[in-house]
Amino acid sequence: MAIRHLFMLFTLFCVSTAFAITPSKEQIEQFKKLPKSQQVLLAKQYGIDLGSISSSDNNTQATKQQGELGSSINKNQKTQSEENYFSDEEKRFKPKVDKVQPFGYDIFSQQTSSFNQAEVSLVPDDYLLGIGDKLKITLFGQQSSEQIVEVDSSGRIAIPELQPIDVIGLTFADLVGLLKDKVSRELIGTSIYVSIAELKSINVLVLGEVSTPGSYSLNSLSTITHSLYKSGGLTNIASLRNIQLRRKGKLIQTLDLYELLLQGNTVGNIELKSGDTVFVPSITNRVKVVGAVRRPAYFEFKENETVSDVLDMAGGVKASAYKDEVKIVRYSNEARKLISISPTELANFRLHDGDEISVQESSNEFRNEVTLIGAVVRPGKYSLSKTPDLLSLIGNPRTSLLPQADKHYGLILRGGAFSDISIIQFSLTELLESNIPLKAGDEVFVFSRYEYKDEEDKMLASLDLTEKELELQNRSKLWHLYEQQLFEAFVNVDALGQLNGKEESKAFIAEENMKWLSQIGGVRELNDKVLSPFSRANLLQAILKKLNYQASPNKPVKIITVKGKVRYPGNYPIGDNFTVADAVNAAGGLVESAYMAQAELTSYKRGAELDVEHASFNLQTELNAPTIYLSSKDTLNILATPKWSEENQVSLRGEVKFPGLYTIARGESLISVIERAGGFTEFAAINGAVFTRDEIKKQEQLQIKKLTESLQREIATKSLRPGGNDVAYSEVKQLLADLSKVEAKGRLVIDLPKILNGEQNLILQDGDALIIPPQRDSISVIGEVNYPSSHLYEGTLDLSQYVSKSGGFKEFADEDRLYIIKANGSVVIPKSSWFAVERNNLLEPGDTIVVPLDSTSLDTLTLWSTSTQIIYQIGVAMAAISSI
Repeated sequence: MAIRHLFMLFTLFCVSTAFAITPSKEQIEQFKKLPKSQQVLLAKQYGIDLGSISSSDNNTQATKQQGELGSSINKNQKTQSEENYFSDEEKRFKPKVDKVQPFGYDIFSQQTSSFNQAEVSLVPDDYLLGIGDKLKITLFGQQSSEQIVEVDSSGRIAIPELQPIDVIGLTFADLVGLLKDKVSRELIGTSIYVSIAELKSINVLVLGEVSTPGSYSLNSLSTITHSLYKSGGLTNIASLRNIQLRRKGKLIQTLDLYELLLQGNTVGNIELKSGDTVFVPSITNRVKVVGAVRRPAYFEFKENETVSDVLDMAGGVKASAYKDEVKIVRYSNEARKLISISPTELANFRLHDGDEISVQESSNEFRNEVTLIGAVVRPGKYSLSKTPDLLSLIGNPRTSLLPQADKHYGLILRGGAFSDISIIQFSLTELLESNIPLKAGDEVFVFSRYEYKDEEDKMLASLDLTEKELELQNRSKLWHLYEQQLFEAFVNVDALGQLNGKEESKAFIAEENMKWLSQIGGVRELNDKVLSPFSRANLLQAILKKLNYQASPNKPVKIITVKGKVRYPGNYPIGDNFTVADAVNAAGGLVESAYMAQAELTSYKRGAELDVEHASFNLQTELNAPTIYLSSKDTLNILATPKWSEENQVSLRGEVKFPGLYTIARGESLISVIERAGGFTEFAAINGAVFTRDEIKKQEQLQIKKLTESLQREIATKSLRPGGNDVAYSEVKQLLADLSKVEAKGRLVIDLPKILNGEQNLILQDGDALIIPPQRDSISVIGEVNYPSSHLYEGTLDLSQYVSKSGGFKEFADEDRLYIIKANGSVVIPKSSWFAVERNNLLEPGDTIVVPLDSTSLDTLTLWSTSTQIIYQIGVAMAAISSI
């Protein structure tokens, strides 16, 4: 309604001068914000000229704009107006179409005002002088003068101090010789210089398919093309190949502009004479040439010209063109028809008006190539004739492989875009004994020994590579990224489904296989570490996706899973006769803790239903003499050596006689390590010991994350309830910010005196840490007090007195839920009113008094007290650790 009201005002303003109604500046600005298409449609609906609307800003500028809108004869202006019809938002969704333009017309596309007639300085010696020509006569020597003389109606020129001279019929060179001879005889000691000052004018009539037909005055050196420029150029239906010059009713010359534009032949572009008529007929035969040609365009052709001639006009076909066939779309009375012609027919095939000639692009596929990808010095494509097998492709491993290359695992990917791929696994160390022939289209992958980039970079840094070797590393990685993008496009499941017309069951099978991969742990969640460009996880991702997609009930997915004590557990593609040794090599080899006497193989047997079978075998025997061949979805589990343990270490810090890292045996207790460390110093605060464990740290960090999310949800819920706007958002936001910054310490509360007395026993784990702080003589008060601080311990003071020393309670303090965090991390809650508790048994040096916030002040925000308690407890642990 607002837009219609706006246009009613514009209507009154634009179509009637009897009313003094003018749209406001705000209304004009509102209208200008509409998309161009809406402006045009609404203006058309109300019969309003858009030029008059824009004139409200500047009347002088409006007059100019209306003149331009009214004279839309220029093709460039018309094209520009069509482009401006769409808003920027609409242009983003407008499909981009490469417009094919008629050939040759752009030579006249520039404005006629920029046309320059033949220059006077270019006058040839054989130019015939005529009535109207102006000459510049310069005398120097005994006499000096300069004057302009004109050939009069009688054909003579008059030069002072010389007799009149007849020049009609003389060439410019003849006149110069005549004047020099005459001056030398009649004006002794004087020389003469003659030049053309201005050429005579001729009148030429330009008719036919030109922008502005009519009579034009040109200089006497003008040619046919000059007259076409002067008339504003040609229309879009003008013939460029049959421009006629008529003189006294007779056809004198026919100009073919194609000869001028394509061959530079100016023979037909002759000079005009006064009274000539230049006639441009309309075009009769035109074809469209598109596709793999150098100059796609519309071309005019003559009756005797063939497809071969037109392709020559288009600059010939590109090197990438498919030359065995040219397609022609031809109009008939009933419908269009498609004609295919061979290269032998091009020179004899006659064209019809309106034909469309199309030259297709040839395939981008290579016919005789293999591709080398991964941790190699010279990745890229190689000719199969020069590298017929894997050994000749790889060459000398010492000079052809990058330092990080895995010499025990490589893959050959074989298969085309429309056929299933297959896998051939190889070991570079065995090429001399078992070389593998290659086929056209093979892709050879050489993997890195490292999974993550930081590990690989550390190894390369330790090698102290030269600048040239580092450059080879970067080049290989760039080529890998390029090939990886191509291959990912090659295995695109959606694109393959559309191209091959696969049935829905295919997608269902792929989905089921992905579920299987997820169930057996095959789809790994990679952490934030960056993968190496040539890592297994990086290079195998697209291959596994392709194998998974091409699987069907009759062709099970060719993927297995390797788990357990191998370097890189995960999913791996398999080939024919795939052994346990192949699977171990694919997974990067065995780690030190692998159990060689036994391994487990889980197989899936498909019958009426899917059965699972488990089999155990001697791993060492199978690696030496293969008897087991793995198949689809098998899972190989490499077991760990019983009672194997890696080097486990614990840390003792603080007030111990010999702090540091200690290696422990499985099942070793804390008291044993304390004895090995020489016990404690005389300054140790045994009651304040801090014990941390990595496993607990991970659990605490996860709990903090869940608590933060729960608190956010509860805040949002409270704010949506009636009366929920009373939540103190500033304090809540501060709490969320504090929680996000909290780093869990993994503290395990222990009673170290009981452990030392043998009343309790603590079995150590790898990464445990015991921190013994020095003896402390202070009591800390934190939470909802006016001045949180620490105070010197006095055995005569009780809780209320320590709180008073910290300024007393704040307004929202929860006095009934006060608690104490002991020096060892345990929490003590007074059993009765804390005013009456025995102070000597409750407070000890190093304790912390916590005054919590009354959660009812936050609209019963139940997670508030839990969150603050976590922050307080972690803060106390950090304070104890930092005091060391």
